[in-house]
Amino acid sequence: MGGEAPEPRRLSRALSLDGSGVPEEALHLVLGYVDDPRDREAASLACRRWHHIDALTRKHVTVPFCYAVSPARLLARFPRLESLGVKGKPRAAMYGLIPDDWGAYARPWVAQLAAPLECLKALHLRRMVVTDDDLAALVRARGHMLQELKLDKCSGFSTDALRLVARSCRITENFVSGRMYNY
Repeated sequence: MGGEAPEPRRLSRALSLDGSGVPEEALHLVLGYVDDPRDREAASLACRRWHHIDALTRKHVTVPFCYAVSPARLLARFPRLESLGVKGKPRAAMYGLIPDDWGAYARPWVAQLAAPLECLKALHLRRMVVTDDDLAALVRARGHMLQELKLDKCSGFSTDALRLVARSCRITENFVSGRMYNY
């Protein structure tokens, strides 16, 4: 009759979080509307399939500490990034509480960004040591696609490197070079 309880096995299969009954295109569309990184992270922990779809649909990632993850691992996890933010030295560096040679070099990130990411349009580096060679390599690799470059509280580069960025990245809509500190 209509009021019978469903079998426990069928019910558990219907309530499972693996999304096996949902077409992949639908999951792509749904996850495309989830903007909050914490919500996306929670969804990607539901099952391997959702984890994979999150990796393919995530457009922006902010790395809160440049040594928290290797650039190669991040780019392997998120191959279609359009925007990347990387933070280097802790805020205490602005007040002279961190030694000058502490680290937060942009070179490993620039080296990894040189080839694999086809979709990267925006890069935000904060409190990192960015050399003239780093900016030259970035311009060679991404100059034709880069629309936004922010070097916020970064050090280590000269006005010659800024001139190279301005000349070579003609499409750049937003170029911000915040206060430069000599750590």
